[in-house]
Amino acid sequence: MILTERYGLRRDIMVLFFQRKFLPLFILFQAGTINDNILKNALIALVTYGGMILFSETMPRDGLVATAALLFTLPFLILCTIAGQIADKIDRSIVLKWVKRAEVIIMIIAAIGFYSESTYILAFALFLMGAQSAFFSPTKNAVLPQWLEEKDLIKANGILSGFQFFSILLGMIIGIKVVLLGPIAEALSGPKLVAFILLTLSLVGWYAAEKLPEAPAPQPLLKINYNPITSIINVMKTSFRHTPVLRPMLGIAWFYGFSNILILVLPVLVADILKYDASVLIYVLVASTVGILIGSLLCLVLAKGKEARGLIAFGIIGVMLFTLDLYLNTDTSNRTTLGNVDAFMSDPGTFRFMIAIIGSSVCAGMYVVPLQAMAQRRSPNKVRARLMSAGSVLLNASVNIITFGLIGLSFTAMKPATPFLAIVIISAPISLYAVYKFFKTLREK
Repeated sequence: MILTERYGLRRDIMVLFFQRKFLPLFILFQAGTINDNILKNALIALVTYGGMILFSETMPRDGLVATAALLFTLPFLILCTIAGQIADKIDRSIVLKWVKRAEVIIMIIAAIGFYSESTYILAFALFLMGAQSAFFSPTKNAVLPQWLEEKDLIKANGILSGFQFFSILLGMIIGIKVVLLGPIAEALSGPKLVAFILLTLSLVGWYAAEKLPEAPAPQPLLKINYNPITSIINVMKTSFRHTPVLRPMLGIAWFYGFSNILILVLPVLVADILKYDASVLIYVLVASTVGILIGSLLCLVLAKGKEARGLIAFGIIGVMLFTLDLYLNTDTSNRTTLGNVDAFMSDPGTFRFMIAIIGSSVCAGMYVVPLQAMAQRRSPNKVRARLMSAGSVLLNASVNIITFGLIGLSFTAMKPATPFLAIVIISAPISLYAVYKFFKTLREK
């Protein structure tokens, strides 16, 4: 019986994966995610390990890391609600096709930045990618329930989210590797290789987008409000009228909030606090990303019911406890030179540190995937893209508030691991609410 169930699950996943309504979307999503993160992490690595200047010579390095991240998230926040309206008015597959066509042009600009060793051109390209992603994200989330059956939403989100973080990792490694090759102007293979990867992936995404089936617009007569401020206000009002959708979107926003803390804090933590080189940073990022991949894919097996509230509760409690251990186990190193992976692995505190990194990541994947499916399933089709854009507003508000907070924290004398404690404090009431909803669902059965 168990073997039959497992075989049936594998067969269902394979059938879903190779559908024309899923496979092209999967390919273009992962290709775009890799490109986003090559750009973002190349900039972060250049200011963290490469000693290059971005906007200010006096800003602390951890502040520069957060500033580089803002270049991507701010245009996303400004444009996503306009994009949500467009995705409710125009065939959603057409929106996705134009998004991927734009990415090809943006990657040409980014390639010029790598060739010319210009952080400013790279920053401009990253800004454009943030704008492009503003149109992609709500459209992708709106089209999934339009193309797929309800029973496939958790599986689809598990596959997309799990491999999204693998793609993020790949983009991180490629972006950081540019700096490890040495000064860009001297590393002849570096800019050529990165430019080739960026352009190739943008073309792969464009090709996949052209294979998407139609996704007819639910409101072709909708009048679009192009004012970003009033459109954000209107979309948020709509989301507050749909509280069953709003609640999981708030949970998703917090997932991206604490993920952003980890992504922005880890480079400085590894380099300046633990005193290890970029090879250790890559090692830690690999472990974290594989953890999220595992947690996301576990949802395919462990999710029970349409909403899998037990996984949500288990996941956020795990994030809180493992991050607390990460905070308690992070001490400043007395090392005068940067250690390598061998030194990291021989450190007696490394095992506990890595267990906390991997454990929190696995739990994060288990927490967010059911929430994504829940928000999509509960959204009425006529306003789904706008509701998904409201989710993007919440997501980016969370990320940007935290990013500004990290920039401010960089100018204080607080312990560098303090952001981990913030994850614990904010996750505590969310954990209590998740447990309450889980037991309430059990009582109602």
